[in-house]
Amino acid sequence: MTRALERALAAWVELMTRHAAWVVLAGVVITLAGAWYSVTHLSMDTDNGNLISSKVPWRQTHIAYNKAFPVYKDNLVVVVDGSTPDIAGAAADQLTKALRGQPSLFADVYEPGGGHFFAKNGFLYLSVDKLKSLSTRLTRIQPFLGRLSADPTLPTFFDMLDRAMAPDAPVDMNLSPVFSELAATFDASRAGHYNRLSWQQLIGGDQPGVSSQRFIIVRPKLNYGALLPAQKPMQAIRDTAKRLHLDAAHGVRIRETGEVALSDEELASVTQGAAWGATLAFIAVGVILYLGLRSWALMGASLISLIAGLVGTATFAALAVGRLNLISIAFAVLYIGLGIDYAIHVCLRYREALAELGGRVVSRASGVRHALAAAIADVGLSLTLCAITTAGGFFAFIPTAYSGVAELGLISGVGMFISLVVSLTFLPAAIALLKPWVPSSSATASRWAPFIGRRGQRTIWVASAVVALGCVVALPFIRFDPSTLDLQNPNDEAVQTYRDLLAHSKHSPLTLVTMRPKLAQAKQLAARIAKQPHVSGAMTVADFVPAHQDAKLSIIGDLALTLAVSPPDMTKRAGFSARKQAIADFAQHLAAYRKRDSSSDADAAQRLAKALSAWRGWFSQQSPAAQKRILATMHDRVLAGLPRQVDRLADAMNASRITLQNLPENLKKRWIGTGGQYRVEVSPKGNLNHESTVRAFVNSVRQVAPHITGAPVLELSAGHTVSQAFVHAFIYAGVFITLFLLVLLRSVRDTLRVLAPLALSGLILAAATVVFDIPFNFANVIALPLLLGVGVDSGIHVVHRLRQREHHRPFLGTSTARAVILSSLTTMAGFGSLAFSHHAGTASMGQLLTIGMLAVLVTTLIVAPALFRILRD
Repeated sequence: MTRALERALAAWVELMTRHAAWVVLAGVVITLAGAWYSVTHLSMDTDNGNLISSKVPWRQTHIAYNKAFPVYKDNLVVVVDGSTPDIAGAAADQLTKALRGQPSLFADVYEPGGGHFFAKNGFLYLSVDKLKSLSTRLTRIQPFLGRLSADPTLPTFFDMLDRAMAPDAPVDMNLSPVFSELAATFDASRAGHYNRLSWQQLIGGDQPGVSSQRFIIVRPKLNYGALLPAQKPMQAIRDTAKRLHLDAAHGVRIRETGEVALSDEELASVTQGAAWGATLAFIAVGVILYLGLRSWALMGASLISLIAGLVGTATFAALAVGRLNLISIAFAVLYIGLGIDYAIHVCLRYREALAELGGRVVSRASGVRHALAAAIADVGLSLTLCAITTAGGFFAFIPTAYSGVAELGLISGVGMFISLVVSLTFLPAAIALLKPWVPSSSATASRWAPFIGRRGQRTIWVASAVVALGCVVALPFIRFDPSTLDLQNPNDEAVQTYRDLLAHSKHSPLTLVTMRPKLAQAKQLAARIAKQPHVSGAMTVADFVPAHQDAKLSIIGDLALTLAVSPPDMTKRAGFSARKQAIADFAQHLAAYRKRDSSSDADAAQRLAKALSAWRGWFSQQSPAAQKRILATMHDRVLAGLPRQVDRLADAMNASRITLQNLPENLKKRWIGTGGQYRVEVSPKGNLNHESTVRAFVNSVRQVAPHITGAPVLELSAGHTVSQAFVHAFIYAGVFITLFLLVLLRSVRDTLRVLAPLALSGLILAAATVVFDIPFNFANVIALPLLLGVGVDSGIHVVHRLRQREHHRPFLGTSTARAVILSSLTTMAGFGSLAFSHHAGTASMGQLLTIGMLAVLVTTLIVAPALFRILRD
């Protein structure tokens, strides 16, 4: 049967070469049509959630949650950092208002804790004791605040402080906060840094939302027709911030993160990495081809065939799948590394066949056709077997729940058959047209190729056993990294911001969520979850209805009677001399205050005195014009934040009773689902940058709420699902390839000769993940099943060649060995180019595949021949 297949292949190639021009023309036309179809019909799916099958239970739970709360899907988180709480709050309010004015780009803009509702009712969210304390402080400073509102100038401000520091001060005040704020203001003025005194800290430090970090949750309108769907809205946010002068020069930093920003930045790094990887792989393959084939014509024909097969694979992807995901986009680089192997074996065997013709050549054209027929007849069957086994390695992921790699497996697996067809049709036709006459010289190769005798054979067996045992020791330390964040470019702003929030923010993005049909059930569940370890708190919409409202409204009502402050007229400005004298007088009063004061204000007063002394020394050295500018700027530094805080205080005096019904709609839709479900949100305790902390957090909450969902659950569950998919795929690939080899080789011994070196290379790769600290992840998990398929290719070629001829001369001197080396080098060049990707997941895939291919090459060329009978020493 083998002879019949070889004759059939030879006849087929004879047909292709006799009509070479028509075959090449048809191939070019089909390639161009396929390229056009791929460009116009192949889209990109950036949703990481779609990498896992929607039929998995934990995915179904999350899909149901998204249907109930669509407002949380496709969100962009804008992080607003200010040098003071006042600056952060004002910047967030400005940016929120500006973004709401762009409805064509943003479907929804929400500022947690911001807006008129919280400005008006913020005091109700304080405890009764804190509200009483705040009321007492505001009552004490009311005369000062009233006077400053009537005359908001630097002399008035410093005069008020002089009076507060006097021995007979009318009100006993804690001056430590104002001293600290002023010290920072004088230091910033001297250093030329932007700074404003925080009136929010001074007047209402206990109010909700007093933080130098604020958030804006934006739901942008995504353009899925563009490569980066959120690029336009994200750029609009940057442009708006720039137009509003929300930048470092004004004490503000605007950053973007969240699901949408992470997806767009990941897609950008993946596509850029894939483009660069494909380009580098193509160049590297071209160089290696020329060095191995020593023929421009053979190299050109091989590369054109490679392009035709790549376009054909992309066309199949467009027809069968319709889209690429963040994993399957790597098919191009994988194809370049693998698809060229078939052309290499054909070309090298063609050169060897030319040498075997000797003087039996009627014409160059007939000699080329005869050599091509001999080459294809000899390697065609093994190429077909290789296509089947490599595709088997890819297809092994199709039955698994890992949809991302399943699609890559389908596309790349079919791509192997496309490459086989191109290598048996287009390639020989192209070679027949070019007629390269480059016979190889096996004698030259044999001179440098070492012969492995029986003693060397035994040494290889012992060394292989030692290496295998050493690798087995490392197996228990293999780990899987379930973090999708670890796959991305660590230098991307969205990634850095997300990690910063995980490590430092009080508002971690990794919260857990669940739903209950009734509010009472949600409240009961939240109370139980809040008692669990690793949990900092659990909330429902009921937490936005404050307790003890009667007592709080009474306190606010009494405060409103005494705190009658009108908006300050900021057009009033004191003259240069008055400002300068006010600061000089203040310095004297501060010195006197420090001499007689030993209270808790002493440390703050000392810091202020030091900062003020340094500032006055620096100020005196400036030119008169510079001094005027400095004092004008000092007016803004000290008083610019006052109007906003006075307005907020005026709003807070109008607080009214809050019920579930009169909560703002944009708040309620985030806590009450479309079907009336009530949302429970659980916040973690600790830094969730570490997997162990994430796992402890999830396990703790699951003891009370087994069907909880949210980013931490998705991450851990996806890791478990992918790990299972990897094990199943490896088993599927191993069983299929073993049975296939047994049927086709019809020899248990030869099947073991193919699989034994491959098993050793698999152990080496697994140990390498431990030694080089490259854990398996969502991207590189394809390495072992893929290498099982690819490695079998080399084994089949080696075993096929060694079965044909007695093992009595150096195997490394044969065209088969050279083809295995050359094809392995081109495959490593293709895989290795992925290692330079900015996307960490793609880079790790390239690293593992390169290490694996190197292991496969060494074991195939050394261990496999050592398993055959040595006929001479």
